[in-house]
Amino acid sequence: MPLPDANKRSPRVYTNLQNLDLDNVTFANVQSTGNPIAVEELNEDEMRRLVLVNLARLVCEGEWNGLLTAGGGSFNPVLSYAGQINATYSLNQISMTPPWGTGQQGDDGFIRNDPQFYPFISPATGTVDGIAGDIHTAAASACNFVIGIYSDNSGVPGTRLGYAEIDAESTGQVLQTSITGTIELEVGEQYWCAGVRSENVSCKAYCAEVNTAYSGPNNTLQSDYWQLEQLSGSDNALPSSVTGTDLTPSPYLKFSVGLTFA
Repeated sequence: MPLPDANKRSPRVYTNLQNLDLDNVTFANVQSTGNPIAVEELNEDEMRRLVLVNLARLVCEGEWNGLLTAGGGSFNPVLSYAGQINATYSLNQISMTPPWGTGQQGDDGFIRNDPQFYPFISPATGTVDGIAGDIHTAAASACNFVIGIYSDNSGVPGTRLGYAEIDAESTGQVLQTSITGTIELEVGEQYWCAGVRSENVSCKAYCAEVNTAYSGPNNTLQSDYWQLEQLSGSDNALPSSVTGTDLTPSPYLKFSVGLTFA
């Protein structure tokens, strides 16, 4: 359906903008034209014409984000859950962010030989300059809790961006600022956190409690506990990349991990 009275000349919108090509119309032109138009029934046709011109301008310029930035602000979710491993550091606890992040920290814990993964939505844009882990039960001999961050590859872990090693021979929280690789994250994007013990030595890290948004496939047993994906074929080490078909649901709790950003 054409606009009402489309055969009539617009007294303001088309008159003000008639000598401009769509490729040259700016938001400032649209703003100055629309600013004096009162929001009332008498001006409804002019407002429709102005919206149509602005939509055509955005199409020509490829500025679809202009519908957000010029119209009232961009989407900027707050996803951080600071300081909840404990109060020692101000951390973004990624084990509590979407899509699987629910629940508080619990006393249960584990570190296994097989790498374990869970996804998280980055709470910030920037370079990760610290990775924190919290050892629950110390190892009796040399062993590290290795924590890595991976890119997302269509819903499964992809390429390893970087990792840190936490000494598991003593209990407590450690913020490790020595990171192998460069971990650049973007707010609102999904990544994967991975953890594994470096040696076949008994030790545990604190974990998020059982409550979780993920129940996983084949969950007829221990359905509340499917919180991780487990990788076969890479004992005691985090591989540089992951093959999705090597992952299986894992009946263990998410280990608590915090990030700091430069």
